Amino acid sequence: MRVARFLAVTILAAAAGAAHAQSTAASGSVLVVPVVAETVSYTSEVVVRNPNSTSLTLNVKFYEALTSTTPGLRPCSQLTVAPLESKPFTVSAQCSPLGAGNHHGMLVLEDAAPQQTNVFFAFSRAQTPGGNGFSIEGFPIGAFSGAPADVIGLKRQAAAPVYQSNCFVGALGEAVDYQMILRDGATNAIIGSPVTGSLNPFEMRRYLDVFSASPNGVGAPAGDYSNVRANFSVTSGGGALVTLCTVQESTFFGADFRIGKSTDGRNDGERRVACIGMDNCSDTVPSANPLLREKLPDATQKNVYSTILTPPDFVRCDLIGPRANDLQIRLRQWGDPLTSSVFPSSPPYSSGGTGAPFFYVNTGGRAAVNGGTRSRWFIDVAFRTGGDATPPIEYGISCRAGNGMEIPWLRATVTNSDFP
Repeated sequence: MRVARFLAVTILAAAAGAAHAQSTAASGSVLVVPVVAETVSYTSEVVVRNPNSTSLTLNVKFYEALTSTTPGLRPCSQLTVAPLESKPFTVSAQCSPLGAGNHHGMLVLEDAAPQQTNVFFAFSRAQTPGGNGFSIEGFPIGAFSGAPADVIGLKRQAAAPVYQSNCFVGALGEAVDYQMILRDGATNAIIGSPVTGSLNPFEMRRYLDVFSASPNGVGAPAGDYSNVRANFSVTSGGGALVTLCTVQESTFFGADFRIGKSTDGRNDGERRVACIGMDNCSDTVPSANPLLREKLPDATQKNVYSTILTPPDFVRCDLIGPRANDLQIRLRQWGDPLTSSVFPSSPPYSSGGTGAPFFYVNTGGRAAVNGGTRSRWFIDVAFRTGGDATPPIEYGISCRAGNGMEIPWLRATVTNSDFP
């Protein structure tokens, strides 16, 4: 009986999901629940919240995985949610009849209006009749990207409690080719062999016991494993990849949900390393293409850039290139792009300023910045007194931000009257 129950859990736990880290700003007009399951042991209940003052109608699309009983898009009824209502439904009822077998895959919920701009929230829980289960958030479809993503802490253990790790890979609206590699968390050594595959739009594949032999896993040598990282990458094109894993155990038949997480999700608004006027943010020189370098036209002017920061954070930006010493840089806070105040700082922090080739700041808490609103800040670059004034002065800007930042964009070139 214990083995039978464990196998039943395995069927579902292999259906838990991964994408990029869930943000608390999580509404969208199209949401993806990375995995749902309808099996002999598990039912997925989804709750949708309509924050709008008008009724909301959603298209419900259940894409069964290639490794499920009936792969492909299953017909589902539309869901109507009253203004300000939170409405639950089960996949088995909304997409009835699913038929015999075990069903798992992705659930996509989308605004059914002619112009799909009505946002909503979604949450799901998969559980047994006894209440044992786990929760999976609904992710805005734009939260997924083709950036490399990792799931950490996977394990396999033969002795009680038996641990098994399962992983899923899914495509959204575009076909993708992908690779999955397991690595030792401490040494980064590859475990077993890389797994590659291809998916058409909205297809998903489950790897049940990812340490096992092909086609389910990487073919790891026999034995127990812990602290293992699964790395997922798109090997061609820029399509989005939905990646996730679960770790399950056989004592209480529990499982969890671990979304694949990437550094910045290829989002130019949240780059942990951001630069402008450079071919590569890790370089120390401006772009090899003169047209792409940043230029200060002459010593009487300054360039004004804007960027979005997300407090609380630590942010550093440096002037880059052979003529960086001819320039100075400073950070101004939110407000008017040309007249906002220099951000106040004190050691060990500096907002840059006269003669400074960089700034490094602690933004302070969220409430301390523009009433708690994530806002645009401004960067000034001007000629440094005593530098070589031969125009044009070419340079790059390289930045790092713990929460990510928008790539600095040139807003204006104006007469320098306030940055001595």
